Amino acid sequence: MKFYNVHTHRLRSHEVAIVQSVDAPINQCHSSGIHPWFADSALLPWLAIALEHPACKALGEVGLDRIKGPSIEIQCNVLEEQLSLAAKHHKPVIFHIVRAWEEFYALQKTQQVTPWVLHGFNQPRQFPRLFDTPVYLSIGPGALSNPAMHPLLSKIPLERLLFETDDSDEEIQTVYHRFCGITGFELMALSQQIEQNFLAIFGA
Repeated sequence: MKFYNVHTHRLRSHEVAIVQSVDAPINQCHSSGIHPWFADSALLPWLAIALEHPACKALGEVGLDRIKGPSIEIQCNVLEEQLSLAAKHHKPVIFHIVRAWEEFYALQKTQQVTPWVLHGFNQPRQFPRLFDTPVYLSIGPGALSNPAMHPLLSKIPLERLLFETDDSDEEIQTVYHRFCGITGFELMALSQQIEQNFLAIFGA
């Protein structure tokens, strides 16, 4: 049984993972992107080159954050440029969204060309709207530790579900097991569906 980790900052040899880390080996599957905290159009030429690397499987993490980073206007401008690059290079997108949901939904309606993944999804209030959008939800330790999320976990369409560890020390296997413990899903069937989802987005 393979365990797929859609977003991690910690490289573990036994995982099938999309890593975002400067310490990752050059041929390790990874994502590249301009995080909203550091949104700066001067970085776009670097990103255009980074996305051409064959081991770069996704744009990310990118997004919008009203708590930290430059103005939301600057973040939106840089994000739109990045989404254009993702479309050009046929890369899925891994999102970080904090208190900027209306902007996210507006972009999703007009600019989603490749698969979009919401990493570390842990927002019960947004679930009803996301339920009707073609966006993948990546669940990690944060959501599993949030009692308000527990009733919603079993309602996520399995064909749009992914798992991650982000910057946690928790093993991805533990995330799978915790999810099954909360929802009652059978581990083998769940892992097979996650594998299908992962490969459909990122390829082999």
